[in-house]
Amino acid sequence: MITKLSVSNFRSLGTVEFSPGALNFIVGVNGSGKSNLLRALTFMREAVRIGLPGAVTSQGGIESVRRHSGGHPRNVNIDITAKLDSGTANYGFEITGDKNKEYRVKREWGSVAAGEERTRFRVEHGRWDGPENMRPRLDEQSLAITAIGGDARIKPLWDFLANTMVYAIYPDVLREPQKFSSETPMMPRGENWLSILHQQFEMDWKADLVAALGKLTGDIDDVRVTKTSSFLMAEFRHERPKKKAKKWFGTDLESDGTLRVAGLLTALLQLPAPPAIGIEEPELTVHPGALPLLYDYLLEASERSQILVTTHSPLLLDYLDLKDAGVFVTQRQESVTTVTPLSESHKNAVKKQLLTLGELMISGELQLELPIDGAHGS
Repeated sequence: MITKLSVSNFRSLGTVEFSPGALNFIVGVNGSGKSNLLRALTFMREAVRIGLPGAVTSQGGIESVRRHSGGHPRNVNIDITAKLDSGTANYGFEITGDKNKEYRVKREWGSVAAGEERTRFRVEHGRWDGPENMRPRLDEQSLAITAIGGDARIKPLWDFLANTMVYAIYPDVLREPQKFSSETPMMPRGENWLSILHQQFEMDWKADLVAALGKLTGDIDDVRVTKTSSFLMAEFRHERPKKKAKKWFGTDLESDGTLRVAGLLTALLQLPAPPAIGIEEPELTVHPGALPLLYDYLLEASERSQILVTTHSPLLLDYLDLKDAGVFVTQRQESVTTVTPLSESHKNAVKKQLLTLGELMISGELQLELPIDGAHGS
């Protein structure tokens, strides 16, 4: 679980320190930069998994990655502290500009503690400071962790970073037949969601998925993944009470909302569970009446994975309990995004049932501090 995320100058983010819990909701007006917090996690995941050059390219180049202030680009700094199954870990890097190259790694650092053993490394201006029997070949445009992630001492950290997932799932991706892929976890847009279901034991996902889709539509009572030639396809069985029959339908005949819920639940039910899961606006294309169901699955999944959700839905916020979930508010002033926990005055107002979180979002009060006396109901 991420215990602290510090980000400086990534996209619109200024200097942000974010200490999430098990279940977290990130809210803010359009353009406030809430998605950039999750994109920072995606950027770190890609930098670790496919290498920094690939991560920079996938983000649109270094000019899309770095925040500019007064026309001057700033150094990008990302730092994660995490609790692992085997202990604790910290990892981060700083990217700066370079006259001859697009960018270079100014410094990189990491540590992994397992029991009484702690392994540390640091790279600064291309110089290695760490275990001599781990020394990698260094490149000023690459990260050392990409080369040393297979070392048993570093692998728990590499696994955590490389398997932290952020999802922006769209029905059109889920609707198409998919080639089988052995890649795990589920890919960011659900490009391999059928392969994830196909590889898992049905007992680990089927009952939950069928129950949720049944509640969502009122007539789905079974789901299956079928193989046609070299492609996988999903089919949903619908009850037809008037004809006293049941019929299987392919994804081409299912609604956007049904498919999106199926994709979201696949992300939440997949095994092995990613250490942290980010979800962009899960309410999109989903009927408001299904949001309590979706929240229940987010809460349940937070027992297996850390969950971070961006949302514009006041209805979804109204279902959450502040004892179970943390709320963080993004604001943007002069092109700089800040992230702050829900204020104590807002928490008090919600606890005293003076206002709901959804009402605060609609009114715009989440962007402001409530008067203390009003928060206490006097």
